[in-house]
Amino acid sequence: MAVIFIAIVLVLALVIIAIVAVGMNGPVADDAPEIANVLASTARHLNGDAEPPQGLVNFFEEIPDLRPRSATSAVEASKH
Repeated sequence: MAVIFIAIVLVLALVIIAIVAVGMNGPVADDAPEIANVLASTARHLNGDAEPPQGLVNFFEEIPDLRPRSATSAVEASKH
């Protein structure tokens, strides 16, 4: 079941990448420049070249940090 799910996710990711690549440089770019701009922006985000949207940054800033403390902070806490 997990293998099927991973295969579906992989195919979906490849389809999204293909749509973005074709839309940026293919016939869509000539016929609908606004869609080509959106796809180019999506490609920049997928490549990590663009800044994250402010709404996403705000969302992650609101989530409390639930990670456990490191071993050094535990040693320092025991000294006090």
